[in-house]
Amino acid sequence: MAILFVGVAIGFMILFFLLPRYGPHYTSKLICPSCRKSFNFHWIPGATLASLIQRNYRVLKCPYCHKKSTFDVTATRVRTARPAKTKRRA
Repeated sequence: MAILFVGVAIGFMILFFLLPRYGPHYTSKLICPSCRKSFNFHWIPGATLASLIQRNYRVLKCPYCHKKSTFDVTATRVRTARPAKTKRRA
């Protein structure tokens, strides 16, 4: 039982702390269908259970008009994965 708990704790740390900071990040340029303003959305493929279920689509609230819409984030991706951060040595 303790081994399972340790495994879940390590998986939680990797998923929520290390992956968002050092993992592959993508940026999508989205246009709201209601107000027609564009905004950027930064995302990590497969980082959450909802992203695994919904695949390429996200239901997001527009930062300008605050209406929810469904966006295809992979089709609107503007750049490839950001390279992993490396720690600098002084």
